[in-house]
Amino acid sequence: MKPRRADGRRGFFVAPTRPEWLLLGACLALAAVTAATREPPLDEALARALPGDRSGPGYVTSGTCQACHPSEYATWRGSYHRTMTQVATPDAALAPFEDVVLESRGFEWRLERRGDELWARMPDPVWFEQPVWLMQALDERWPDQPPVIEARVVMSTGSHHMQTYWVRRPGTATLADDDGSLIQLPWVWLIDEGRWVPNQDSFLTPPSPSVGGVASWNANCSQCHSVGTAPGPTSGGERFETRTAELGIACEACHGPAERHVEHYRAPWRRYLRYLRLARGDDPPDPTVVNPAKLTARRTNEVCGQCHSFGEWRDQEGYLAGGIPFHPGEDLEAYRRVFRYGEDLEDAMQRSLLDGDSLALDSRFWRDGTNRVAGREYNAVIASTHHGRSELTCLSCHSMHGYADRDAQLLPGADGDGACLGCHEDFGGASAVEQHTRHAPGSPGAACMNCHMPRTTYGLFTAMRSHRIDSPSLTASLASGRPNACNLCHLDRTLAWTDDYLREWYEAPPAPLGPDERSVAAAPLWMLRGDAAERTIVAWHLGWEGAREASGEDWMPPFLAQLLTDPYAATRQVAYRSLKSLDGYADFSYDYVGSAVVRGGQADQLVGRWLAAGGAGGTEPALLFRPDGAPDTEAWLRLLARRDQRPVTIRE
Repeated sequence: MKPRRADGRRGFFVAPTRPEWLLLGACLALAAVTAATREPPLDEALARALPGDRSGPGYVTSGTCQACHPSEYATWRGSYHRTMTQVATPDAALAPFEDVVLESRGFEWRLERRGDELWARMPDPVWFEQPVWLMQALDERWPDQPPVIEARVVMSTGSHHMQTYWVRRPGTATLADDDGSLIQLPWVWLIDEGRWVPNQDSFLTPPSPSVGGVASWNANCSQCHSVGTAPGPTSGGERFETRTAELGIACEACHGPAERHVEHYRAPWRRYLRYLRLARGDDPPDPTVVNPAKLTARRTNEVCGQCHSFGEWRDQEGYLAGGIPFHPGEDLEAYRRVFRYGEDLEDAMQRSLLDGDSLALDSRFWRDGTNRVAGREYNAVIASTHHGRSELTCLSCHSMHGYADRDAQLLPGADGDGACLGCHEDFGGASAVEQHTRHAPGSPGAACMNCHMPRTTYGLFTAMRSHRIDSPSLTASLASGRPNACNLCHLDRTLAWTDDYLREWYEAPPAPLGPDERSVAAAPLWMLRGDAAERTIVAWHLGWEGAREASGEDWMPPFLAQLLTDPYAATRQVAYRSLKSLDGYADFSYDYVGSAVVRGGQADQLVGRWLAAGGAGGTEPALLFRPDGAPDTEAWLRLLARRDQRPVTIRE
C-alpha cells in the first residue's frame, strides 16, 4: 500500500509548482552538461609515467561532481587544494623551463622545454642517497662525479607559495633501473620571489654541503596530495605500482568515495525529489555521501585530521597496498595513531616517527606538546581545551567552498574576532574587550587570536597561527621554549615585564625567571640564544605590522643583520623578508642562498647603513645597545655562546 500524504491522498508525487518545474529543468540541464573544464588527453609517454588509474571501485573523480554541483565545483577548482598536485604541463608549471641553468653545491642542472614537454638534465638524484660503503665499492667516483641523466618532468606539487617538480627517473649503469617512483627535482620555484632555490634550502633544516635527499612522491606525498592513492610497493620493495583516483586534493578526499551517491542520483526523479526538499528548506543528511558540515564536531575535525596530522596508519602495510583506509565520517583513531606528545608509543610507531633521529620529536613539537610544524594543525587541535568540549570545528573558520579569499580559505569574518565571538558573546562589546584584554579595541593586543592563537607554528618561510587555543602563560613558555603571545607583540620588552602584567591583570603565578629573562628584551633573547625554530619565528615577527606598531622598528636592523648570517637558510630568508618590510629597507639587496662570504658582506652593509641613519640612540638598554646607540657586542657574544645548537628539522 502506498503511504498516505498529509493531504490524505495516497502516493508520492506532488504536482510541482512553476518554480519547482524550473528547478527540475535546471537540474536535468546540469546533469546533461559535459564538463567544460575537462583536461585535454595526455600523451602516451606522460600517461605511462604518472600513477595508474584507480577511479573505481568507489571513486568517480571530481569531474563527475560538476554537473550537479557546479558552484561547489567552481569554488573547489579555484582553490589551492585543487592545484596541490598537477600533471606538469606548460600551463600548470609556474616556473620557467626554457634553457635554465641552475648551480648548487658544485653541481649543475639544465632545464628545457621541448614543445609541450618539460625536461631536466641533471646529476642522478639517487646517486647521493646510497650507503657510503656500497657506492665506494661500486664506483670510485662517488660522490663527486654522479652520472648525468635526462628525465621528463611529469608532475608538480604546490601553486600558492612555491612549486616543486617530479621526474620519472630512468635507470643508469651503476644504479637501479626505473622503479616506478616519482623522484623530486631537487629545486623549488619560489612564487613570490620568482626564483629557483635548492629544495633543501626551502625547509628549516640544518646546513649541509651535500645535495639534498631524494624524496619519493609515491611513498610520502601521495597520501595527502591526491585522492585514493595506493602507493603499491611490490612485496620485495623493488618497485612501485602506484595507482590513484585523482591528483590534487579533490571532492572525494573530504566527502568520501562517491560511486554510490552518483548511482543513486543517476535517476532524474531522485535528483528532482532531493532538490525539491532543498527548495522547501528540508536538508537531511544524505546517506549516500558524507557532508563534513553535518557530522559531529569530532568527526568533522577528523576529516581534516586524516591529512593535517602527524601520526601513522595503524595498518601501514595495508595502507601501502591499498591506500588510506579511513573514509570521511568514520572514527579516525580506529585507523590512525595521531601522535600526542609525551604519551608512550608503540614500538613500530616510535621507529616510524623518530626515523632514526632522536631529536625528531623536538623538531616537530614544542616541549609542552604544541605542534610547531605547518600542515599538522590537527595535532594542535586535539591538545586544545576546546577539543571534545565544544562545537568548534575546522569549518567554524575555514571552508572549501564559501571562503572569502583562497589564501587561507577562511570564511567571511573569520579572519578577525568574529570567529570567536560567535560563542564568546560576553566579549562582544568594546568595553568588555578592553576590560578583558587591557588593550584598546581594534589594536593588535585586543585581537582574540593574537593572544590565544599566536603565530608559533612554522612553514613556508612563515610563522603561522597555532591551532592549540590557550591563554598566554609565561611559566608554560619558559618550560616549553614556545614564545609567549605577549612578547611576540612587545618584542622590545623583557619577560619580567610580561610577568608583572600577567600577575597584575590575570593573577598568574610568578614565573621562574633568570637574570637574562629579567634584563634582556624577548626578541634579542630568543634570536641570540634560541634554537632555529625560535629564531625563525621571531625573525618573522620583526616584520609583522602588529609587532612593529607595539615595539617600534628602529632597533631591528642589526638583529636582522645577525640573522642574515644564520646557519639555517630558511631563517635567513625569513629575516630578509622582514627586513624589506621595514621603512627604508625595501631596496636592500641580499641573496639567502648566496655564498657565506657574500652574505657576511651584505650583513655588514646593512649594519653600516643602519648606523649611518642614526643607529638606535635612546633605545632601551634591554635591547642590548650602548648609550651611543651601537650594539653591545659583549652582551651579544655572551648570549650567542649560550645558543641552543640542537639540530632542528621542520619539513612541512
